[in-house]
Order: sequence, then C-alpha cells, then structure tokens
Amino acid sequence: MKPLFRFGVIGLIASAPTASFSYCSEPSVYASEPSFSGYEPSAPSSFQKPDVPYCLSSYSYSGTHDCDEYELNAYFDEVEEYVEDLEDYYEEALIFAQEAIDYANEALAFSNDIQQFADEVLDYANCEAEDVTTQHE
Repeated sequence: MKPLFRFGVIGLIASAPTASFSYCSEPSVYASEPSFSGYEPSAPSSFQKPDVPYCLSSYSYSGTHDCDEYELNAYFDEVEEYVEDLEDYYEEALIFAQEAIDYANEALAFSNDIQQFADEVLDYANCEAEDVTTQHE
C-alpha cells in the first residue's frame, strides 16, 4: 500500500499548478536610524577677550609704558587664558566635525539599507502580483 500512496502523492504534486508552489517572502528592515549626539561648540565670547590695561595705551606709538609688574602679569595671564579658551574651542570643533562625519556615514548606510528594503518590497509586490494573476491557471 505504501508504494501506491507515494505514487499518488507524487502524481498530485506533479499535476498541481506550479503557481500554488510559489512563495513570496515579505521583506523586513533591520536598519537602525542613526542618531546624532554631538553639540556645536560655542566660541569664547568677545566679552571674555582681555582688555588692554590703560597703562599700555601709549605703548603702541611711544614704545614705553608705565605699568607695574603685577598689571602686566595679570594682563598676560588673561591673554594666555583667552588663547587657551580659543584652543579648546578649536578642539571641540574638531570633535564636533568628526561626530558630524560619523553621523553622515551612518545616515548613508541607513539610506542604503532603506533603499535595499524598498527594492525587496518591489520584488515582493511583483511576486505576489504574479502569484495572484496565475493562481487560477
């Protein structure tokens, strides 16, 4: 009896329409959206820029000044601090730029994944359309 059953199953499969055996796999997307956590750095304010002490006001044209040592030291310390703030701003800008580049690369990869998903959706839709148009044959 078993050989007859096997022959019957094989006969059914062979005579069945081929469209009933098509399988359309619905696509899914696994890409994760990129996120940008960077922040734009803030430049040191012009209010932080050190003011030239009054005792140096005539130095540019006379080449002499009447500043005390502590006034000059305080001014040069302020200038040095301001320059360090500018250097920190520059470093923060470099970090921000790298984060922006990384984000752009992640966004491009995400875009490519979404495009691939769209292509797979089109293939799925075509497969389903072909299946439904041939199911009656």
